[in-house]
This record gives sequence, structure tokens and C-alpha cells, in this order.
Amino acid sequence: MSSIRVRLQCTDALGATQLFDISAGGVIGRDTAADIVMDHPTVSRRHAKFVVHESEVEVQDLGSANGSFVNGRPLDSQAYLLADGDQLRLGHLHLRIFVSPRGDSLATEPAPQQLPSAVQTTMHGGPRIEPQLLLARISQHRMLSDPPPAIEGYEIGQIIVPALGVGGDFIHWAIANNGQQALVLGDVCGKGVAAAMYMAFVSGMLFEIVPACGSPESILRRLNRSLHKVIEPGLFVTAMAVMLDPHQHTIEIACAGHPPGLLKLAGGAVIELDIDSGLALGPEAEPDIGVIRRHMVAGEVLMVTTDGVDEAQSPDGVEMGRARVLDILGASAGAADAARRLHGAITSHASSARQHDDLTVVTIERCR
Repeated sequence: MSSIRVRLQCTDALGATQLFDISAGGVIGRDTAADIVMDHPTVSRRHAKFVVHESEVEVQDLGSANGSFVNGRPLDSQAYLLADGDQLRLGHLHLRIFVSPRGDSLATEPAPQQLPSAVQTTMHGGPRIEPQLLLARISQHRMLSDPPPAIEGYEIGQIIVPALGVGGDFIHWAIANNGQQALVLGDVCGKGVAAAMYMAFVSGMLFEIVPACGSPESILRRLNRSLHKVIEPGLFVTAMAVMLDPHQHTIEIACAGHPPGLLKLAGGAVIELDIDSGLALGPEAEPDIGVIRRHMVAGEVLMVTTDGVDEAQSPDGVEMGRARVLDILGASAGAADAARRLHGAITSHASSARQHDDLTVVTIERCR
């Protein structure tokens, strides 16, 4: 038996709803022999299949005539990992998925987003430190709580999980002065409160810097000028800035000491971007910054991560490794699916091991 309860909500044209328990998985379709029968003219006899694993639920289109869609994304025959609250469409039939731990009562709306659980630690100062740490965690979460932007023709996946109550990874989305969509992702050396302080400084600076810049390299250079004045000796910030033109389908990336991004090509092969990693921000007044520019074709998926992903450790100290990340991206069914599967794989790999570093993943796919 799986550890999750999965319900499917169907709403008809008159607003009436039905709930189906699909915790055991099964085939959904118009056929009376299907596990979940949907008597709707745009639903195929065997339209799609739900598979529920220990703590995950997937949906797979079975070659339906009118297609299957998750949050507006068309599915092919590849399984797609679902999350609580996802919107499904089978033909013209609209559905919603609810996923909860077994034993929980089903809410009529998705559960509110929760802050990542903090690892229990002992700190000097006893219980007095806890309210301040909680306030810092809430403040930092607000800086990172904005969902990725909706970009027509593109799908975006995003995960950020701090190792402690507060962390040093950051994601910032904004519009640059040339009208293009900009993303800045990075990692402050270290973890905990010290890293979080610099993360807050960087996040605040990016609100001012990104709208004034017209290239990823200029974003990182202006950020470095500010960091160089205040960063403590021995500390540094690795960062990657991405600028997407969704009309011309061009993407430009600048890298400052950050792991190179991965690209899943339209044919399915996964490659590492051929970009100079450059030097981390902070210590040098004018660090080397690697830059690459390319045209994205339909079906390509860009994945950028912080180093905590590759270096996630199992209880016996074995790292996740870059090869595993490449395999997960290659087997994924798009940007959101890739981010979810990678998060699930890290959670499974780490098991009971304490998370040693912040984990951040952003995936960008050109869908058409």
C-alpha cells in the first residue's frame, strides 16, 4: 500500500463535482471496464493511466484521440509526475488531483504552501534564539515565495529547499530593461544564518540591479561590485544569470563560479552547456565570467541547479552525482516533471541522512 491518498475531482459543465479515490491507480476512460469510468464524448475508451508508487502518482496518456493535459501542458506517451493541486484535462473534461498522506482528511482546496521543515539543531542561547530564527526563516521564505513567471510557449519548474531553517541559495525572477525575462540563481558559500544574511543582501540588490541591466553578464558584474565592498574574507557567491527572449526563443547565460547548466535536446539526449564556469563573485573586483548564447528549439529543456543537488548525500556518505542528474533529466517528460522527479530522487537518495546543503533547481522548457 502506498503512503499517500490520491483523489480525482471531476467538475461538469453545470458545476457539479465528483470525487474519485484513485489511490490504487488505474485506467480512466469511457469504457465501462475502465477502473475510473468517465462517460464524456471527448474522453477515449482507454484515455489515460494513473500509477501510484510509494509516495508519488504519475499519469500517462494511452494514445487518446483528444489528448491529455496537465496544467495546460500536452502529454505524450511518457509518464508525468503529478503534484497536489494539479489541473488535468482529458479531452474537454476538466479534473483536479488531490494528494495527501494517508490518514489526513481531504480538503476541498489544496493545502496551503508550507515552509520547509527545519533540521533540529542545538544553538547557544537556548530557547531564546528560536523565535528569532523562526522570524528569519519566515522573512527569507517571503523573499523566495514568488512562483516562477508564466511565459507563453514555455514551462518552468522550480524547487528550493534550505538545509537548515534558513539558507544561502537564492532565486530571483524579474524583467530586464530590454523586456526579456531574467533569472538569477546562486549559492552563498556556507549555510545557516551567516549565509542567509548575505543571501538577503544579494536578493535586495537584485531588485534594483536586474531592471537596470540588459544582459546576464552585466547583472553579475553589477552584483559583484556591490558584494566586493562588503563580503567577509573567505566567503563568496556562485551565481548564474539567465535571460530569455520568448519571442525570438534565444537564451543567454552568464556564469560566475557556478555549475554549468544541463540541456535536454529535442531528440532526448542530455548535454552539459559548453560554458566557462568563471569565478565566484565577491573576492575579486573584476572576476572572469563565462557567457553562452543559443537558440532554443521546441522540446528543449534547460536545467540549472546549485551544487547541493549533485552533492546530496546518502546515509553512508555517497553523493547523488552528476550522472544521476543527467539520467533523471533525460527520462523526464518536461520542465515541471524533471524538477519534481529530481526532488523525489534526492529525497529518496538522502533517506534519513541530514541535508548538508541547500537544494535549488530551475528548469525551463520551450514547449512550442
